[in-house]
Amino acid sequence: MKLSLLEIALWAVNSVLNVVLLLVLFLKGRWRIVPWFTTWIGYGLFYALACFLDYRLGSKESYRVVYWVGALGDFLLQIAVIAEIARSALKREGNWVEGAKKAILPFLAFGPILAAGLATWITPAASNVLDGLASRASLFSTVLVCFLFVAVVRATQNLGLDWRSYIARESFGLTVWTLAAFVIDSLHAYWRTMGHFGLLENTRNSVYQGVLLFWCIAFWLPEPETPIMPARLKDDYQRRIQR
Repeated sequence: MKLSLLEIALWAVNSVLNVVLLLVLFLKGRWRIVPWFTTWIGYGLFYALACFLDYRLGSKESYRVVYWVGALGDFLLQIAVIAEIARSALKREGNWVEGAKKAILPFLAFGPILAAGLATWITPAASNVLDGLASRASLFSTVLVCFLFVAVVRATQNLGLDWRSYIARESFGLTVWTLAAFVIDSLHAYWRTMGHFGLLENTRNSVYQGVLLFWCIAFWLPEPETPIMPARLKDDYQRRIQR
């Protein structure tokens, strides 16, 4: 199977930006702050390389196996990244901030139901049953990741916690990426855009490259200094995390 020059160029840019981001994370020591995010970025680099080589040198059947097995690993790592964000933003000194569980648990319970409902409701643009199931699985994972991430961000904002950190920068990029992935996977699955598959995937890659570039800059720069909390507010804050 062959790729166009544009597709090869986009793949090359993705790989370069992934390598640059990994270098930033390790050289600046940011991987200690976001270990699961770093693992996800590294996994994405090797996953893309495996898909590229199999697409060029292998068969359609082998590529399908590599793609979907790799996609499962990518999905699980995205869940781990969301958990990492939730732990960093909603827990202090090993304890959940007051109201954090109450704010996020309904979304965690409803998210899989919503994702499964949408994946069941669509009519995939697929030529066979296997591709149809693959389209539904892709939409399910995208909707679930997007929904869980929005739940974490919403809970954090409602609790008024500080988001001027590397976790905040990680989350901003993920917001853009998950929303773009949701729109593109919805177009693939529901509006039956098989004739525009290449255009949509190139758009996905372009958005991802923009997010990677943002992360490279964001993790290179230092965090803003945390303002000193007044004693009265500090005491109130300690009471909240100890309840």
